[in-house]
Amino acid sequence: MVAHAGARLTGGEACGRRLATISGDGLRASTGVVRAACFNILGEVVSDATVLDLFAGAGSLGLEALSRGARRATFVEVRRERAAVVAQNASALGYGDRTEVVTADVIPWLAAHAESVAQAALVLMDPPYLDPGPALCLAALARLGEIAAVSPGWSPRVVVEHHRQFELPPASGALQCVRQSRYGSTQLSFYRRLP
Repeated sequence: MVAHAGARLTGGEACGRRLATISGDGLRASTGVVRAACFNILGEVVSDATVLDLFAGAGSLGLEALSRGARRATFVEVRRERAAVVAQNASALGYGDRTEVVTADVIPWLAAHAESVAQAALVLMDPPYLDPGPALCLAALARLGEIAAVSPGWSPRVVVEHHRQFELPPASGALQCVRQSRYGSTQLSFYRRLP
């Protein structure tokens, strides 16, 4: 594994700090413009939140949340070398004691950890744009909607970063899409609990 300097954090106490990423593994990190827009929209929701970063990659979304005041973040990433980079980034930023890095497939992990998922106030998802990313995205969103349906006290904010040509459903289980924002080829879809 060869790590090199990647994206910069866009806000909070670690604003401007660069994250390590892996050379040549095809990782498409969330851009600074998209991350800044996402967290500006979320605003105070992030403060003191417990965060779940699914399809974590180098961890830019969850680490951005920690920089902006989130209390804790769990990162789920299937590739071991990427998970190691998330842990390295968290440690370099001084967030090691506020993070949990899990090396696992997101869909079965969600199914096996429904109780801990329902503790997260903010769920961030940035699955791959290319196959099998769209199918994984829909499966993860469906699982989150199912968990919300059987957890009436859970009212998370779920943010999905995806290609603008990939349409997500208006609702998934107990979650409803309440906002969509486009930035070039990227779209952010925001879900909340159905009223």
